[in-house]
Amino acid sequence: MKSICLITLVPNEIWCDFLNTFTKYVVYVIVDDNNYNLNPFKNKYSNIHFIQISDERCKIHGYIDTSFTLNKLISGWDKALYYFGVENIVNDFVWFMEDDVFFYSEDTLLRIDEQYKKDDLLSNEICENKNGNKNSWHWNKIKTRYTPPYYNGMMCIVRFSNTMMKCIHKYATNNHTLFFLEALIPTVAIKNELVCKHPIEFKNIYYRHTFTTEDIDMCNLYHPIKELPKHVQHRNHLIAGLKTSS
Repeated sequence: MKSICLITLVPNEIWCDFLNTFTKYVVYVIVDDNNYNLNPFKNKYSNIHFIQISDERCKIHGYIDTSFTLNKLISGWDKALYYFGVENIVNDFVWFMEDDVFFYSEDTLLRIDEQYKKDDLLSNEICENKNGNKNSWHWNKIKTRYTPPYYNGMMCIVRFSNTMMKCIHKYATNNHTLFFLEALIPTVAIKNELVCKHPIEFKNIYYRHTFTTEDIDMCNLYHPIKELPKHVQHRNHLIAGLKTSS
């Protein structure tokens, strides 16, 4: 089974209209706001599983502290990793993504899957902190039980194998905590000698960047595109180009 997990504070119709059309993946939306009424979305989008998880469930299993930048002990990422590490463990692969990631269609992910059928982690490029230097990047704010070297990268969209999920779960269980996701994901993968690949389709994953419509194609992944109406604009532009060329 292959799944997609969108991580968001509250659901948005633009994303849900898009994901509800998918047929090759089981689609999940992790909603961080536990007070948000999901009934209208559940009634409208029958192809999407909307998930809310209490902070307490994450704490019990050690799924905490992946997003110190939000000043929250438990965030949507903790809940997403908890859900697929504890409650829904049957997936061969899971795509995790934040809601300011853009890609053209379900086929974009399927094409990547076809090229990387057995790899444990697909992500953007990974950087090495060989000596555990605390004066670089965010390392002075990160506590991990691993010894150097450490690793980090932009992890706003990644694909995990079931083996990768098990390694995250083992760390959470043994240490009763996780750590900042941009260090957690690559460090856990490499320390457990998993197969990590960095497909060319991830080349447009940035911390900050401004994309124009002309920058966007059907094959690659993009981050950040925070204004969701632009997602619609970019897709419509690509569709129009297809019609013109046919």
